[in-house]
Amino acid sequence: MNPQIRNIIFDWGGVLIDLDTEGCIEAFRRLGADVKALLTGTNELGVFSAYESGALDTAGFHQEIRRIIGKEVSDEEIDKAWNTQLKSIPAGKLDLLLELKARYNLYLLSNTNELHWFCGTKAFRYKGHEVQDYFKQIFLSFRMHLAKPDPQIFLTALKEAGLKEAGLKAEETLFVDDSPVNCQAAASAGLHTFHYVPGNDLNEIFL
Repeated sequence: MNPQIRNIIFDWGGVLIDLDTEGCIEAFRRLGADVKALLTGTNELGVFSAYESGALDTAGFHQEIRRIIGKEVSDEEIDKAWNTQLKSIPAGKLDLLLELKARYNLYLLSNTNELHWFCGTKAFRYKGHEVQDYFKQIFLSFRMHLAKPDPQIFLTALKEAGLKEAGLKAEETLFVDDSPVNCQAAASAGLHTFHYVPGNDLNEIFL
């Protein structure tokens, strides 16, 4: 680990929480929607990208999915299919966050959406902790109206984090993401990066 690093920004999906993108695609197929070309598990496309960037709210997302399906399905059916993508955060990763928190300033920066965030934060409940206990600040694309790999999302996060943690600098910050494109964008904003491959041991980054 580079001794210069004081701050670590984690991606959420694929880095911390495990994803079942193929299962989600299948759940939408059963509803009558072919979303295979839009749902990648990293940088989503189409309606999913619009939802994650905040261009669509949840009501708009429901309407767009119904338009794709071409028939009436309930909000609950859509929510259930969409949330199929989220699995769990392994206990070892939560233990790692708690350990790193004692040595670094931890932040979360995720391309996500209202439904996933509302459902998925339950995965952080561990040893009496909630999601806000792990991170100094949490940056979510749908609230920021910015999304990776736009370099501006990193610059905005650094600036806003710097308001609370004096001296937060790109050259002292490591960004961990499962998308090479997102890592390249972070590097262009001056951050150190690590491309994490889902399924690998996250601990190895910090040895």
